Amino acid sequence: MRFWCRFEQACAAPAQVVYDLLIDVERWPDWLAGVRNAVWEYPGDPDTREGAIRQVRVSGLAMREKILVGHRPHHHAYAILSGIPVAGHRADVHIHDAPGGSLIVWQSTFRARIPFTGPMIWMMLRASMPRMAGALARGAERQPT
Repeated sequence: MRFWCRFEQACAAPAQVVYDLLIDVERWPDWLAGVRNAVWEYPGDPDTREGAIRQVRVSGLAMREKILVGHRPHHHAYAILSGIPVAGHRADVHIHDAPGGSLIVWQSTFRARIPFTGPMIWMMLRASMPRMAGALARGAERQPT
């Protein structure tokens, strides 16, 4: 069974500022509560970060994510490789230009790797994704433009 969730977050910062903050993984602990450490394990393409692998330590979890799409400043996509028991995960972050700033649209889809855990993982992602999108917006709004 495939699970899916989607969230939107308005932001007063322009799309490029939002995107640049999102892709600057080493600064995640500055704006995303619960992130203890975030680093590039493999840098991937120097311009797009496509193929890169990032390690994120958040709330007791150590996750690895692979960058699938890096179209600055409007589209960032990644897949969770390890850290939570999901298969076929893909998250897309679209950052649209909007009057007075931008609109962040964050959506995720996955299958549970362990039977019967899908609803629990879905609830976890459903709770964390709006917090991440909100924190990204607030962090971007604090950046110089």
